[in-house]
Amino acid sequence: MTSSGASGAKRSYTTAAISWDDHPVTAHPESTLPPISHLHHGAAACQDRQVRLLHDVLGKHKKNAILVCSWIERGIQSALERLQRTNPIIYILRDPKAIQAHLRIASEQKARDIVDAASAFFRKCTRFEFFNISEDQSTPTELRNTRLSSPNTEPDRPTAPYLTLKRAERHFLKFLSLILPSGAIPFIESAFPLARVPPEERQFTYAISLPLSSLIGGKLNIQELEVGADVIEIVVDDLVTDQAHQSRFLHEIPPSRASEISRVVARVRRDTVIPIFLYVAFPEAASSDEPWRALYQSYVRHCLRLAPEYTSVDLRLESHLLTNTTAVKGTSKVVGTLQSPDSDPPPWKASVWLSYYQKAQATGCDLARFTRRATSTSNNFDVRLVHHMAESSPGPRLPLIAYNTGILGRPSACFNQIFTSVMPEGMPEIPHERNSEATAPLHPSLTAREATQALYSSFFFHPMRLYIFGANVDYSLSPAMHNAALKACGIPHHYERHSSSNIASLQELINDPHFAGASVSFPFKIEVISLTHSLSRHARAIGAVNTLIPIRQINPDGSIPDEALLFNGRNLAGPIKALYGENTDWIGIRACIRRGLSPANAVRPSSSGLIVGAGGMARAAVYAMLQLGVKNILIFNRTLANAEKLVSHFETLLSRNGLPLFSASPGPGEGTGFHIIRSLSDPWPEDYKHPTMLVSCIPTHSINGNPAPDFTAPAQWLESPTGGVRKEAHRGWVSMDGLDLLPEQGFAQFELFTGRRAPRRLMREEVIRASLLFLSQNGSCIDASNYYTPSILRSISSTGIVGLFEKTTSTASCFFLLVGHVIGHQGLFVDTDRLFGPGRREKVVLEELAFYRQAIVQPEEQKLMVEVDGEGKKDI
Repeated sequence: MTSSGASGAKRSYTTAAISWDDHPVTAHPESTLPPISHLHHGAAACQDRQVRLLHDVLGKHKKNAILVCSWIERGIQSALERLQRTNPIIYILRDPKAIQAHLRIASEQKARDIVDAASAFFRKCTRFEFFNISEDQSTPTELRNTRLSSPNTEPDRPTAPYLTLKRAERHFLKFLSLILPSGAIPFIESAFPLARVPPEERQFTYAISLPLSSLIGGKLNIQELEVGADVIEIVVDDLVTDQAHQSRFLHEIPPSRASEISRVVARVRRDTVIPIFLYVAFPEAASSDEPWRALYQSYVRHCLRLAPEYTSVDLRLESHLLTNTTAVKGTSKVVGTLQSPDSDPPPWKASVWLSYYQKAQATGCDLARFTRRATSTSNNFDVRLVHHMAESSPGPRLPLIAYNTGILGRPSACFNQIFTSVMPEGMPEIPHERNSEATAPLHPSLTAREATQALYSSFFFHPMRLYIFGANVDYSLSPAMHNAALKACGIPHHYERHSSSNIASLQELINDPHFAGASVSFPFKIEVISLTHSLSRHARAIGAVNTLIPIRQINPDGSIPDEALLFNGRNLAGPIKALYGENTDWIGIRACIRRGLSPANAVRPSSSGLIVGAGGMARAAVYAMLQLGVKNILIFNRTLANAEKLVSHFETLLSRNGLPLFSASPGPGEGTGFHIIRSLSDPWPEDYKHPTMLVSCIPTHSINGNPAPDFTAPAQWLESPTGGVRKEAHRGWVSMDGLDLLPEQGFAQFELFTGRRAPRRLMREEVIRASLLFLSQNGSCIDASNYYTPSILRSISSTGIVGLFEKTTSTASCFFLLVGHVIGHQGLFVDTDRLFGPGRREKVVLEELAFYRQAIVQPEEQKLMVEVDGEGKKDI
């Protein structure tokens, strides 16, 4: 596959195929070449035509085109080799098992042989490599078709069947965004705050170290292991294990192993949003042995093909080899590395470290990383010496990673500023035979949580207080979500509720020297702006604030520090000099819409979005739609004047080009249109297509004694033939509600409050867990069938929840999980009309439920109470 001229917003697509049967070659309509077939003209003529056709297409479409080509012919290879000097050519491969099933190949080994042969050909004439994961392998059968998942969320949070390609789409677009110029892929940019600040520019960032050998089997759950991580470091340890001698006579990485590495990187990238660092461990023999050196370089080159954000290269290579590597790094950042395995390494004051740092500078590296085995605790104080030498070195200033390894070296690892390698929580221990002296630097001796806790226990950082502030926030799930995330990351802050009818009471919280920030809730999102000294560009454009951040250090001119310094000033107590206002509601809304839109409802110039409400949340919803390229936005609000004020606000912004868009909108000549719906009984306006996005921004609970609005979307609003995204599921519409939005915007708030990556999976699960617990404690029944995953079931089994569960696609498997994890406390009450459908006989229901119960618990342990067709509760 080739892609060129990606900066254009509008692209044309060209495909070419050649026939190996009785059908003629299919070429682009503009081609002047006559048709030809293998049967009538022979193989040689067809191969020659392939080459001519490729050159013909390339001559006519030098820009704004994608060429898909699967021909294996020497002339094609030569043409692609020339083309890759100026164009990004991608080799796309899949796992042999999927290819075997698709092509009905007799054996998987034969499919592997075919893939290896094709890989050897295409890797010579392509610059990049993308492994397309078979999506149907990632979700257990019994869990499919339940809760809609994020394209980047955990495998056990299933994807709706009509969105099964969303994760693949997001994965490939992410890959393209890494290899193409910035802005080439519209609307792919992350809106989360830390995404704009590279890990090497932040303070105390951690690389979760995962050996390739532990990832090959696919057993590790990346989202569970990445808590506290800023980078995923995949350690390619092939050349330093006990089996490395088997590679002694190889001059390059075997095709099958290269494909395995590609698959692992693809799996990690699809399951996480944080950057990937590919670290190829350097075999000591490569320092003096040419075959080993060539093999090591082939591994590094293959890693660069996968477009990781960071790749290592060992500084013991000759300078010209280092320069050759950095010359083809593309958008990847190269980390010049020296990890000394010596039992008696040179001290930090030795000039050898400075010489390697200068070598990294001279050969085009982007960062430098030095580690050595600690022989005494005093080594931890000496690390500062190499930093002093680097700061005094002329030339480009490279971010420096330097610390001691081993048990004695943990203090220096804790206080290393960037990219400290850490082991994940719960990672299986490294087998003793692999943890030799030579490989010890590859195995970190502390976790990210332990390193973070050390910063607080040593008084470098301070425990802080966080709040959610609003008129009635006693129901809020934010404290449970944030406190769980803080605990998981080892941060001793506390997040609590503060309800008030007067914004003036916020001042007493701000005066606390340990105030770390606040989430601002209804109805103060606009009023709170009066307390701020500075607003983010997004909050200013929206005209509403939902996040307050204290500023304790300001620039000499009185301005707020830029984003990197802003994050690095978190977690420190002291007097507050300014308040910074941000809005993360729009980030959460944008994420939910992106996640829920099916390919049929992808945003186009004609797409429409509908917003109910005109307050601060409605402003964030309008802003989110504008950031997604929605050109037609309709507003309904019961107070017409407020709707008009909202529309006027954004029309003024757009007329002044005051909207900070992430991407250039498609169809730049088409303006954005707003329309106010004045009454629920009004017919849908003829000039607008029916909406595929409907966002309700009105309260669902009473505030200050005022009941929540009784609102139901009229049928004429929901006539989109392809459905869309809204609060409740309805005729093909994807359901998104507060339990989806809260964690999405909460991720951004967590980053702003702490300067650390949010543990996303944990926060999502905690929101649902807390909501179920809140409802059960207040005597409410729970319709939780949309939210359950095995991990949530396990975690809430001790709460004694009495639940009401709707019928799902797979009733038996879902109910099996529920009984297995929830029964045993207060009993599980089931409305069989809703679970199994009306008309089921009592005997059948009782027998079916008894079967599930008998399979899991002893008969005398607990009772399962069942309400059968409204006849009262019976135990089985």
